Amino acid sequence: MTDVVSGLIVLVVAMVFLSNLFEHYYISKLLSVVLLSFIIYALAHFTDFSTAFMISIIAVSAPIAYRMWKRRFRIDFEVEAVFILAFAFFLFLRSLVPDINGAEKFMDMAFLNSVLNAERFPPPDPYFAGGMLNVYYYFGHVLSAVIVKLSMLPPEYGYNVAMAFFSAASVSAVYGLARDMGVGKFAVVVLIAGVPYSVYELLSTLSTGNLPGYLFYWNSTRIFSDSTFGHAITEFPYFSFIHADLHAHVIAIPLKILFIGILYRFYRENEYALAISLMNFALFATNSWDAPAFFLLSSALLIYKDRSYWPIVALSAILILIFRLEMNANATFSFSTEFSSITEFLLFWGFFAILLYARYYGAVRNKPVYLLIAVLSPVFPPAIFFPILLYAAEKREFTDFLVMLSILTIAGCEVVVIDFRMNTYFKFYLLAWTLLIPAASEGLRVIYERRKSIAILIMALMLIYPAVATPVRHYKHEFSLDGLKFMRDSYPGDYYAVKFLYGKNAVVIEGVEGSYSYGGRIATFTGNQAVIAWPNHEVHWRDNGDELSKRISDVRAVYTSSCPVSQEIARKYGAGYIVYGAYERKLYGESNFSCMDKVFDEYGTEIYEVD
Repeated sequence: MTDVVSGLIVLVVAMVFLSNLFEHYYISKLLSVVLLSFIIYALAHFTDFSTAFMISIIAVSAPIAYRMWKRRFRIDFEVEAVFILAFAFFLFLRSLVPDINGAEKFMDMAFLNSVLNAERFPPPDPYFAGGMLNVYYYFGHVLSAVIVKLSMLPPEYGYNVAMAFFSAASVSAVYGLARDMGVGKFAVVVLIAGVPYSVYELLSTLSTGNLPGYLFYWNSTRIFSDSTFGHAITEFPYFSFIHADLHAHVIAIPLKILFIGILYRFYRENEYALAISLMNFALFATNSWDAPAFFLLSSALLIYKDRSYWPIVALSAILILIFRLEMNANATFSFSTEFSSITEFLLFWGFFAILLYARYYGAVRNKPVYLLIAVLSPVFPPAIFFPILLYAAEKREFTDFLVMLSILTIAGCEVVVIDFRMNTYFKFYLLAWTLLIPAASEGLRVIYERRKSIAILIMALMLIYPAVATPVRHYKHEFSLDGLKFMRDSYPGDYYAVKFLYGKNAVVIEGVEGSYSYGGRIATFTGNQAVIAWPNHEVHWRDNGDELSKRISDVRAVYTSSCPVSQEIARKYGAGYIVYGAYERKLYGESNFSCMDKVFDEYGTEIYEVD
């Protein structure tokens, strides 16, 4: 416990120092981490991650030391207090249910360990021996690895610390942004709000004489029907924070808020022009779905301010292209054949509709004719926002650009599908939510100034989701940040096997099932590559079904063949170790590895070294 507390203190102190790298404290707090991670990303193509981290820390420390020498070191106690309170809150939530298990936590932990142990970038793909992580936008996991390194905690603790950090960074960034833009004190409410569906579900549940159950926290993200997957995914920030997958779309939330802050400072004072290029890279390399919108927005603002800023646009494009050329991934585009209903739409966007119309109340009163366009909403639900789109297009202030981009993004989800409709809603609704925070906060302030009681009622309804979902989601009381505690308690042999193999940079063979299973647990928590794990994800990334099927068959053969045959297959993939525990016994039965050296045997989990 002492080590954990010390690590957390070190991280908080480090963030105070990094917050002095740039002028505006709320911007610098996260932008410094982005810059540090970018330098590491560049250096790690020539050296190992740990060395790149140390060199980069020295590089960014120099200007901070200079500021201290010039007595320009300062602390924004208001922003820092918001961050520390939010950080403590989300750390507490993670301590209740710290398990790095379930949903896509295995995948995120595997990527984090792969980055931390990488000898060169791109990092190795932990679930496909011989493959690289250039099939995925992995920069967000570089950011996570930096937080883990700064905390000096083991990765199984660092995962939960990083999750709490990005959640808290979102809160403090929104607070600082709202203060900077003067859009009211309710921006944090908009960030952590739920959707109207949560109000409907709570009332429906209570009307039957029951209390909300565990799935209350989940159901608000499955409002829209989808013929392929049953439901489209419609996450929103607070759900993502408490669901706690350290995933690309979650890490991108504070980055988007930061980018808005940087663009606002540029719009107002021509500041942070070079940082715009950095943020375009960071957002593309973290969650590519967000990048086109912000590249378009930032390019438009740069040219709108002064055409002489075109080199910044060009640099943004070059940095994006560099990462894109490294990637080996493609997306498919098609026109949608399914459309949301007005009921589904309002159960998600209803609060924003109220707040946006309040924000544009003066424009609505002056030109009510625009409201006629909203009659299209029963057949095309985003049309409910089209009058707002026209009002924003006429005003063309900074917040209006965000509103226009958001509404066009929402409308686009009804027309164009990228990969799957489920993922299209998932990624772009989160983008739209973030873009709308300043305008919605202003709308809430307008209502508060005119009818305080109505504003309080609206906020109460918006906060029903966090008030109810938080306790039902955190149903355990572990009071630990050890993400491997579940394994130590339930699978102690695997736990000690992970400790034995951590960081050995060897290929391991372990049992394999589909994605979202316990398969790949050794690769996930050691930073080593499995011959194959999570094949459903790999086939989506690599589109190599035949190769995956062959590897799955070979892994089965390792556990069901004679020892010499098993050894030959292991050598084929350059495997250094074969793991044989309760999981493998369940999948394959008894195995024979008598021709190999047993190098580990604890609680029924054995590890054999391949000669």
